[in-house]
Amino acid sequence: MKEPAPIFTKLFESHVWIRPEGRGTFIESPVIKAFVEASMEEGASDFVIDLEACPGMDSTFMGMLAGLGIGFRKNKKGQISIVGTTGKTRASLKELGLQHLMSIEPSEGPWIGKMEEARADLVRLDQKTGGDKEAHVLKSHEDLCLADDANLDRFKTVLEMLGSDMTSGAATRPGN
Repeated sequence: MKEPAPIFTKLFESHVWIRPEGRGTFIESPVIKAFVEASMEEGASDFVIDLEACPGMDSTFMGMLAGLGIGFRKNKKGQISIVGTTGKTRASLKELGLQHLMSIEPSEGPWIGKMEEARADLVRLDQKTGGDKEAHVLKSHEDLCLADDANLDRFKTVLEMLGSDMTSGAATRPGN
Protein backbone atom coordinates (compact mmCIF):
# COMPACT_ATOMS: atom_id res chain seq x y z
CA MET A 1 0.00 0.00 0.00
CA LYS A 2 1.29 3.47 -0.84
CA GLU A 3 2.47 5.84 1.83
CA PRO A 4 -0.14 8.46 2.64
CA ALA A 5 0.57 11.98 1.43
CA PRO A 6 1.48 14.23 4.36
CA ILE A 7 -1.23 16.49 5.73
CA PHE A 8 -0.35 19.67 7.59
CA THR A 9 -2.49 21.97 9.71
CA LYS A 10 -2.60 24.95 12.03
CA LEU A 11 -5.01 27.53 13.35
CA PHE A 12 -4.81 30.69 11.25
CA GLU A 13 -6.84 33.63 12.45
CA SER A 14 -10.20 31.99 13.21
CA HIS A 15 -9.82 29.19 10.63
CA VAL A 16 -8.40 25.70 10.85
CA TRP A 17 -5.97 25.44 7.92
CA ILE A 18 -5.56 21.97 6.38
CA ARG A 19 -2.99 21.33 3.65
CA PRO A 20 -2.56 17.92 2.03
CA GLU A 21 0.73 17.68 0.13
CA GLY A 22 0.34 15.18 -2.65
CA ARG A 23 -2.62 13.62 -4.36
CA GLY A 24 -5.80 13.58 -2.26
CA THR A 25 -7.07 10.00 -2.15
CA PHE A 26 -9.11 7.49 -0.19
CA ILE A 27 -6.01 7.06 1.99
CA GLU A 28 -5.80 10.68 3.17
CA SER A 29 -9.51 11.50 3.25
CA PRO A 30 -10.40 9.61 6.46
CA VAL A 31 -7.55 11.44 8.25
CA ILE A 32 -8.88 14.85 7.20
CA LYS A 33 -12.47 13.87 8.02
CA ALA A 34 -11.51 12.65 11.51
CA PHE A 35 -9.44 15.79 12.11
CA VAL A 36 -12.28 18.12 11.07
CA GLU A 37 -14.77 16.22 13.23
CA ALA A 38 -12.43 16.32 16.25
CA SER A 39 -11.77 20.04 15.67
CA MET A 40 -15.53 20.69 15.58
CA GLU A 41 -15.96 18.87 18.89
CA GLU A 42 -13.40 21.32 20.28
CA GLY A 43 -15.42 24.28 18.97
CA ALA A 44 -13.88 25.01 15.56
CA SER A 45 -16.32 25.79 12.77
CA ASP A 46 -14.37 27.42 9.93
CA PHE A 47 -12.00 25.32 7.82
CA VAL A 48 -9.75 26.06 4.89
CA ILE A 49 -8.58 23.20 2.70
CA ASP A 50 -5.46 24.38 0.86
CA LEU A 51 -4.96 22.36 -2.32
CA GLU A 52 -1.93 24.25 -3.66
CA ALA A 53 0.31 21.20 -3.14
CA CYS A 54 -2.42 18.71 -4.12
CA PRO A 55 -2.21 18.03 -7.87
CA GLY A 56 -5.34 15.90 -8.01
CA MET A 57 -8.06 14.20 -6.02
CA ASP A 58 -9.89 10.92 -6.37
CA SER A 59 -13.65 10.67 -6.03
CA THR A 60 -13.43 9.40 -2.44
CA PHE A 61 -11.45 12.48 -1.39
CA MET A 62 -13.98 14.78 -3.07
CA GLY A 63 -16.81 12.75 -1.53
CA MET A 64 -15.28 13.27 1.91
CA LEU A 65 -15.31 17.02 1.22
CA ALA A 66 -18.95 16.77 0.09
CA GLY A 67 -19.84 14.86 3.26
CA LEU A 68 -18.28 17.55 5.44
CA GLY A 69 -20.16 20.25 3.54
CA ILE A 70 -23.42 18.34 3.85
CA GLY A 71 -22.84 17.95 7.59
CA PHE A 72 -22.17 21.67 8.02
CA ARG A 73 -25.30 22.55 6.08
CA LYS A 74 -27.43 20.04 8.00
CA ASN A 75 -26.18 21.30 11.38
CA LYS A 76 -26.31 24.94 10.23
CA LYS A 77 -22.83 25.34 11.68
CA GLY A 78 -19.45 25.53 10.06
CA GLN A 79 -18.04 26.17 6.64
CA ILE A 80 -15.31 25.00 4.32
CA SER A 81 -13.33 27.19 1.98
CA ILE A 82 -11.19 25.56 -0.70
CA VAL A 83 -8.10 27.54 -1.79
CA GLY A 84 -5.02 26.92 -3.90
CA THR A 85 -6.87 25.06 -6.63
CA THR A 86 -5.56 24.53 -10.12
CA GLY A 87 -7.86 24.77 -13.12
CA LYS A 88 -8.11 20.98 -13.05
CA THR A 89 -8.91 20.58 -9.35
CA ARG A 90 -11.37 23.50 -9.39
CA ALA A 91 -13.13 22.03 -12.43
CA SER A 92 -13.33 18.59 -10.75
CA LEU A 93 -14.90 20.04 -7.60
CA LYS A 94 -17.44 22.05 -9.59
CA GLU A 95 -18.25 19.20 -11.97
CA LEU A 96 -19.35 17.16 -8.96
CA GLY A 97 -21.43 20.02 -7.51
CA LEU A 98 -19.30 20.84 -4.47
CA GLN A 99 -19.58 24.60 -5.06
CA HIS A 100 -23.09 24.29 -3.58
CA LEU A 101 -21.67 22.99 -0.29
CA MET A 102 -18.51 25.09 0.18
CA SER A 103 -16.70 28.16 -1.09
CA ILE A 104 -14.20 27.39 -3.84
CA GLU A 105 -11.56 30.11 -4.17
CA PRO A 106 -13.56 32.66 -2.15
CA SER A 107 -12.66 36.32 -2.64
CA GLU A 108 -12.97 37.05 1.07
CA GLY A 109 -11.23 35.53 4.08
CA PRO A 110 -8.53 36.41 6.60
CA TRP A 111 -5.92 34.64 4.45
CA ILE A 112 -6.45 36.90 1.42
CA GLY A 113 -3.14 38.67 0.90
CA LYS A 114 -1.55 36.56 3.65
CA MET A 115 -1.15 33.20 1.91
CA GLU A 116 2.56 32.86 2.79
CA GLU A 117 1.78 33.54 6.44
CA ALA A 118 -1.11 31.07 6.41
CA ARG A 119 1.10 28.35 4.88
CA ALA A 120 4.05 28.95 7.25
CA ASP A 121 4.79 26.84 10.33
CA LEU A 122 2.26 24.12 9.61
CA VAL A 123 2.28 21.02 11.82
CA ARG A 124 2.08 17.53 10.36
CA LEU A 125 -1.00 15.56 11.36
CA ASP A 126 -0.71 12.11 12.87
CA GLN A 127 -2.10 10.00 10.06
CA LYS A 128 -2.91 6.82 11.92
CA THR A 129 -6.48 5.92 11.17
CA GLY A 130 -8.57 2.96 11.94
CA GLY A 131 -12.00 2.37 10.65
CA ASP A 132 -13.53 0.55 7.77
CA LYS A 133 -11.99 1.82 4.51
CA GLU A 134 -14.74 0.26 2.40
CA ALA A 135 -17.44 1.98 4.49
CA HIS A 136 -15.58 5.28 4.11
CA VAL A 137 -15.39 4.88 0.31
CA LEU A 138 -19.11 4.01 0.17
CA LYS A 139 -20.16 6.95 2.37
CA SER A 140 -18.00 9.35 0.36
CA HIS A 141 -19.60 8.27 -2.91
CA GLU A 142 -23.09 8.43 -1.42
CA ASP A 143 -22.33 11.98 -0.27
CA LEU A 144 -21.26 12.91 -3.81
CA CYS A 145 -24.65 11.69 -5.01
CA LEU A 146 -26.40 13.76 -2.36
CA ALA A 147 -24.38 16.79 -3.45
CA ASP A 148 -25.57 16.55 -7.05
CA ASP A 149 -28.13 14.17 -8.56
CA ALA A 150 -26.02 13.85 -11.74
CA ASN A 151 -23.37 12.05 -9.69
CA LEU A 152 -25.65 9.04 -9.27
CA ASP A 153 -25.10 8.13 -12.91
CA ARG A 154 -21.35 8.78 -12.60
CA PHE A 155 -20.89 6.54 -9.57
CA LYS A 156 -23.69 4.00 -9.96
CA THR A 157 -21.29 1.11 -10.56
CA VAL A 158 -19.19 1.99 -7.51
CA LEU A 159 -22.32 2.26 -5.36
CA GLU A 160 -23.65 -1.07 -6.60
CA MET A 161 -20.31 -2.82 -6.01
CA LEU A 162 -20.19 -1.49 -2.45
CA GLY A 163 -23.81 -2.42 -1.71
CA SER A 164 -25.43 1.01 -1.51
CA ASP A 165 -29.20 1.42 -1.35
CA MET A 166 -28.93 4.67 -3.31
CA THR A 167 -29.08 2.98 -6.70
CA SER A 168 -32.72 2.11 -6.03
CA GLY A 169 -33.63 5.82 -6.27
CA ALA A 170 -33.78 6.55 -2.55
CA ALA A 171 -31.26 9.41 -2.71
CA THR A 172 -32.37 12.85 -1.55
CA ARG A 173 -30.27 15.98 -1.73
CA PRO A 174 -29.46 18.04 1.38
CA GLY A 175 -32.35 20.29 2.21
CA ASN A 176 -34.89 18.14 0.29
